[in-house]
Amino acid sequence: MKLIKCKNNHFYSDKFMSCPHCANELAGVSVDDIFGKNQQKIDTAILHPGNLRHNPRKTVGWLVCIDGEMTGESFVLREGENLIGRAAHMDVSLLYESTISRERHAIISYDEEKSRCVLRSAGPDKAIFCNDKPVKLKHTLKDRDVITLGDCTLIFVAFCNNSFHWHLKGFV
Repeated sequence: MKLIKCKNNHFYSDKFMSCPHCANELAGVSVDDIFGKNQQKIDTAILHPGNLRHNPRKTVGWLVCIDGEMTGESFVLREGENLIGRAAHMDVSLLYESTISRERHAIISYDEEKSRCVLRSAGPDKAIFCNDKPVKLKHTLKDRDVITLGDCTLIFVAFCNNSFHWHLKGFV
């Protein structure tokens, strides 16, 4: 997670497409209404991305948990680095998987030039496996690869690959 400072000096997570503090101010939401009981009164047209910072990381694939405490859950992988761990601020937050590290157990990076995702361990003490083989340094992921972190098993589902690339804006 990276913190971004907006032009109004608010800090917010890069998981947001724009500054949520500025959006609340622009919409007239007071801190007293942080849970949104008066949201029906907010004009959402003023929240159009053209009025705010809009620079989302595009989706490049998904992870689906097929075994472990989070079986059935899916996680979006985005451009750049995707940090995997138990902490809520991780890109892939495996909150209930007690057998993996809270911070940075593994990382999946998207290589835009080659349109591929690469799995790597976040440290020598972080055991990860792909298709039942230990990943020592890094492993280029293929669609439907099986990733094991502790007692959690995930399947990688590719979106960007040899037939679709964001940088080419479509299908090859």
